[in-house]
Amino acid sequence: MKKLIYSLSFITVLMSGCNSKLDLDPVGSVAQDGFYKTAGDANAAIVACYNSILAYHTGNNNSNVTGMDMWGDIQSSDAEPHPDGVAWNQIYQYTLQPNNGELGNQWFQIYEGIYRANQAMEKIPGIEMDEALKTRLLKEAHFLRGWWMLRLAKMYGDAPLVTKTLGIDELLVPKSPRQDIFDQAEKDLKEAQTLPDTYDDANLGRATSYAAKTVLAELYLWEKKWADAKPLLETVIKSGKFKLLDSYASLFDGSKENHSESVFEIQYKANTGKNLGNFSTTYSAPNGEGYVPGGGWGWIRPTKDLVNEYEMTPKEDPRLGYSIFRKGDNFEGQVFKDVVNGTGYALKKWVISGKTGTEIEQNYPWHTSANFALYRYAEVLLFYAEVLNETGNSSGAVEYINMVRSRPSVAMPALAGTLSKAQIFEAIRHERRVEFTFEGKISFDLRRWGIAGSFLRSKDRWQNNTTINPQWGGNFFKYVDGKHDVFPIPQSEIDKSGGTLVQNPNW
Repeated sequence: MKKLIYSLSFITVLMSGCNSKLDLDPVGSVAQDGFYKTAGDANAAIVACYNSILAYHTGNNNSNVTGMDMWGDIQSSDAEPHPDGVAWNQIYQYTLQPNNGELGNQWFQIYEGIYRANQAMEKIPGIEMDEALKTRLLKEAHFLRGWWMLRLAKMYGDAPLVTKTLGIDELLVPKSPRQDIFDQAEKDLKEAQTLPDTYDDANLGRATSYAAKTVLAELYLWEKKWADAKPLLETVIKSGKFKLLDSYASLFDGSKENHSESVFEIQYKANTGKNLGNFSTTYSAPNGEGYVPGGGWGWIRPTKDLVNEYEMTPKEDPRLGYSIFRKGDNFEGQVFKDVVNGTGYALKKWVISGKTGTEIEQNYPWHTSANFALYRYAEVLLFYAEVLNETGNSSGAVEYINMVRSRPSVAMPALAGTLSKAQIFEAIRHERRVEFTFEGKISFDLRRWGIAGSFLRSKDRWQNNTTINPQWGGNFFKYVDGKHDVFPIPQSEIDKSGGTLVQNPNW
C-alpha cells in the first residue's frame, strides 16, 4: 500500500521542485517563474505544503524530523527533557525568556507552513488543468493553512495574521488578536469540509473531509462553541469509516499505517537519503541502552507525576506498560535499567527495533518509516464526550469515555453513568492524559481548559513535593497566570520589526 511521500525542502524566494508523482523523492529546486505551469507543478506545491508538517514543532533547520511534539508534553508535568536540552528545560519549568532558541524555531516553522499554503493558493488558480483536481488541491491548502493558524493561535495568542505572500516592503506585519486568527482558521477549515472522504492507495495521507471536521471541532472546543462542534464530530462518528484498533501498542510500533483509527497522520519514509523518515525512535528511546540502531537519546523522559496518573485498581491500566518503560521491563530480551540517571522511567511509544516489520535505517540518522497520527478516532470520541458533558448530556458523555476505555487491549472498568458534570470533566482530563501520553496533547489541553496554572502549581504534582524534592520548596513550576497562557513572540522578531511587533503581555 502506497502513501503520500512528503519532500523536505525549503520554500523562501525559491519554490522547491518536487516530482509530481506522490511516491518519488524531491529532485532539487526551480525558480518560481519556471514553475506553476502544469498540474504536476500544482500537485508538487501541495506536497510541499504537506511537507511542512514533517518536523512541525522543531524548525526546518533541524535535520532530525520527529512526529513527537515536544511542545505538547514538555510544558506539562508529564515529561522531563534531557539535561542537555537547556532551552527545553527552561520551557519545562517556565523559566524561559523571549530569546529561547526553540521558541524561534517554532515561530519559523509555523510561518513557513502558512507561507507555503499561501503561495499555493495564489499560484494554482492560474494553472490550466482539470478544474476538479485544482479545486481539491486548493482545499487541501486551506486545510493545512487552517491547521497552522490554529497552532499559531494556541501557542502565541495574538500574532501577525498573514494570508498572502508578502513583498519585501510588506514584511513588517503587526499583531492581530487571537480571535482573528481563530476566525481565519475557521474559514480555512470550513473551505476544506468538502474534501474527499477517502483516497485511493496512491494518495493515502492527504487530508480528508473527516480530518477537516475534526480539526474544526478542536477549534470550536478552544472557543467553547460546543453546539458548533457537536454535528462535526457526529458526522465523523456516524460515517462508519473509523473504529478503534484492538491493539493499543500497534498504534505506535509502526506495524499499522493509515488504519481505521487514523483520522490524519504524518507520512514518513525511511532510507530515502532525503530526510523523509521519522526520528522519534532514536529521539525518545532510553538513553544509551541500545534498544534501537544507534542507541536511544532519551531526549524526553516520563515523570513520576505521569506514572501516578495511571489507574492501579482494580487492575493496572495496560496503557502504562504500552507507553512507559519502568526499571526491569523487558524489551525484546533487553532489560531497562535507566543507566544515565534519568527519571527512572523511559518512553516506550515509538521505540521500534525493526522486528515489527517497520523499515528502520541502520545508520545515522536511524529514521523509521513509522507514521505519526496527529488525530485519531479515540480523540474524536473524547472530544464528543466533552461536548456532551458541556451541553447537559452526562450519561451520553460517559458512554463515549467508556468506548475508549473498553479497547480490547486496554479493557479498563466502565465508568458509572451517574457521575456529575465535574466528575465527568475530571474523567475526560484523566482519560486524555493517559490515552494520548506523549502525543503532544496534554499541555494544550490544560491551557484550553484554563487550568494550566492551578494544575502545575498544585501540591499534588510530584515535582512540587517538598518531601521528595525539597530543593524547589513546593514551587517547581513557575507558571504565571496571564503570562504563560501563551508564549512570547521571539525576541529576534521583535527586534527586526522596528517597533511594529509588540511583545505579549507580562513578557
